[in-house]
Amino acid sequence: MKFGNLLKKELRELLTKQAIISMVFTMVLLIVMGQVIGGAMQDADNSAEDAANNIALCNQDDSEFTKNMLENMENTNVALVELESDDYAAELERLDRKSLIIIPQGFGDSIVNQRKVGEVKFVNTLKGGGFSSTMSTATAAEAVSSIEKACSDELMRNDYGVTDAEIELAKNPVSTTEYTVHKGRTAAASSAGISAVLMLQSMIAPFAIFFLLLMAAQMIMTAISTEKIDKTLETLLSAPVPRMTVLMAKMTAAVITALLNALFMMIGFVFYMLGMAGSAAGEMADAVTGGPMVSEAAGAVTSTAQAMAELGLALSPADYILFAIQLFLTLAIGLAISLILGAMATDVKSVQTLTMPIMIAVMIPFFVSMFMDVNDMSPVFRTIIYAIPFTHTYTALTNLMNGDMIIFWGGLAYQIVFFAVCMFLAVKMFTTDKLFTMSFSAESMNKKRKGKNTAAQE
Repeated sequence: MKFGNLLKKELRELLTKQAIISMVFTMVLLIVMGQVIGGAMQDADNSAEDAANNIALCNQDDSEFTKNMLENMENTNVALVELESDDYAAELERLDRKSLIIIPQGFGDSIVNQRKVGEVKFVNTLKGGGFSSTMSTATAAEAVSSIEKACSDELMRNDYGVTDAEIELAKNPVSTTEYTVHKGRTAAASSAGISAVLMLQSMIAPFAIFFLLLMAAQMIMTAISTEKIDKTLETLLSAPVPRMTVLMAKMTAAVITALLNALFMMIGFVFYMLGMAGSAAGEMADAVTGGPMVSEAAGAVTSTAQAMAELGLALSPADYILFAIQLFLTLAIGLAISLILGAMATDVKSVQTLTMPIMIAVMIPFFVSMFMDVNDMSPVFRTIIYAIPFTHTYTALTNLMNGDMIIFWGGLAYQIVFFAVCMFLAVKMFTTDKLFTMSFSAESMNKKRKGKNTAAQE
């Protein structure tokens, strides 16, 4: 009962209206940003599609070569038009088109008889400087590229008597069936598709751990230091309640608040990614759930999920339980360290200063695990990175998927020992009067630093 009352008290202090508004605001901000960026990308796609349907072509050459070339063009959205003047701006406005390709007189003769490079004129409307304008320009330029390909095909037909089938064979002489090998297992699947899913997983998990740790540490450090500065901590610890109960109530409240904060953050992040993906969101979801075909060999269709299962990269329910245990240990270690550091704070500035060690310890493995495999690093750097207890949770999913159970269990054992040491120090600090005597003041540190500099100058 005492624990429940203390937990309610801590939650009331941590889950204030301002804190809840901040959580909701962060989530809404991420969702809005995703929708805005996704809308801009969708507008760019629409602009590219509009540009493809707004290309006009004026053929001023009456050669047989040009006629056959236009009939075999891959781009069928180009509309044939006639020009009334050389004022291209006026002609585009009259034709209500954004792009214009002009094949001048003598184009075919220059290529077939004179053996010279044929020249075409390309007129494109520049509208704004945004991403959509760039996409529409690139799409219009593709029409010119299709003319180049059609000319090349027609030249091969005229000079060398090559058939359409032979031309197609020359363009695409290779048909590729991809296989991926992992730890002695083989699956008929694209390694790029599997890598994309693994990258998505390796980004989301560290992102959640990163914010969960920082939020929990910041909250409990602020709560402890505020109570110590306001002298309410002395009153609380002098009450007829075991200090261990007070300690556990504070840690539990910090965990619950951090989980809520992380939940809002992750919801916003997921909608942010889906908003950015736009129409590709369904494909991304299919890739994770195993919907689309990634390879076809010997008549067998292999999905991403099937391929990952064949390669031993699929996670079982037991793997997720192990990951949850390691995540809990990481959070507990962060809270234990935060309790010790928070008790040393004497003012707001010192809280910010004392937060830095935890931030650095969380950020280093976060960025390292996102951009490289820790197990592939040199022994020296790998030892340094693995000495940080949070690293083992960042790499837990990768180790579980790859079957590196020795590294996983070793990391779990290291975290248990590290947590035991941190909790021993935190309990010892809370059960003695050192909690009220130990301190770290940013101002005193600055004064000492200034004193040393003055002495050195003298």
